[in-house]
Amino acid sequence: MTTTLPGTWREPHRNVEIPFPQAIDEWADAAVLALEEVATTYGAHITYKELATRLFDTTGIHTRMLVQNMSARLLNRVIHLCLEQNRPALSSLVVTATDGTVGAGFDEVLRASGQKIPATSLERERAAAVERLACYRAYGDVPADAEPMLTPKYEAQVIRW
Repeated sequence: MTTTLPGTWREPHRNVEIPFPQAIDEWADAAVLALEEVATTYGAHITYKELATRLFDTTGIHTRMLVQNMSARLLNRVIHLCLEQNRPALSSLVVTATDGTVGAGFDEVLRASGQKIPATSLERERAAAVERLACYRAYGDVPADAEPMLTPKYEAQVIRW
């Protein structure tokens, strides 16, 4: 007889299910702290996978869900936590490993704060760069003449075009 293991659990109790909304809440709280740490370094960012791994390690809560599916729900919660707590958009620090972009999910930051949704990917990434700079200013030591900047991977793509 085979038993079905839960989709979300807390180590070391692999066979005890954690309700997914509870996992999202715990991951979101831990994500805010992790992203505040990332924001202390001007120009820093973190990939979706790196953040997920860090949260799994920090909270002990794991999931069989694909990182991209879990991350969308997680960052939506982080976006709203930041707004509720009057924090800068920490989710702007989370980018894809392949091209260094925040992706379309970032539109929720703009939507939730009443800003216009960008018409192009480049406009979205520039809006994310503005938000990242606000994060660096809130949590780190930023040069007085600092300007919003695209991630190096994305900037390299834009220059090639």
